[in-house]
Amino acid sequence: MKKEILHRANYRYVFDRDMYVNRDAKKAFSLEYVQDHSEEELLQRIREAANGSNWRFYFNSEPTEGVRRELERVLG
Repeated sequence: MKKEILHRANYRYVFDRDMYVNRDAKKAFSLEYVQDHSEEELLQRIREAANGSNWRFYFNSEPTEGVRRELERVLG
């Protein structure tokens, strides 16, 4: 069901990063985050307003600044 929720919200799975990404919303969910959180929490995060031009990453542990910059570069 979680995969269906993400798919309906235009998130696509990126295999080499183990993430669900929506480039339009500039949000990304790690596979571990999706597995470890409820459907309701996932829906709440999907509905949250985007933060302007900045990416929002939903991981179980906050990514380091270097990882964040690399992901932003790769994801566009």
